[in-house]
Amino acid sequence: MTFWILTAILLYFIQTLLPVAFRYRGSPEAMKSRDVMPEASIICGRADRALANVTEAMIMFLPLALLSLDAAGAVLGAMIFVCARIIYVPLYLFGVPFLRTLAWIAGLGGLLMMALALTA
Repeated sequence: MTFWILTAILLYFIQTLLPVAFRYRGSPEAMKSRDVMPEASIICGRADRALANVTEAMIMFLPLALLSLDAAGAVLGAMIFVCARIIYVPLYLFGVPFLRTLAWIAGLGGLLMMALALTA
């Protein structure tokens, strides 16, 4: 389980960097105080929304993962959640509508598996 917790945290960290990376795209303005932000591109807006989405998901994932460290079946749920989130991010960034929703549902299914493992 520890591997999947650390992988989820790494994914979250990478996603926190994406909106700024897409907004500035290597511009030296990124090193300044950013009092005036450049206009967000479509992909930057998507990165912002994907970050908000993963923040909401991590609020559920981390407590479930910590509570279910020894629960049988929870590791599979954590693996499904993390893999689904890894797939979800590029699908969201590229605006792929239906597959993105399926990846989100798969991630939710992983969370449900983790929660159900706590009841067993």
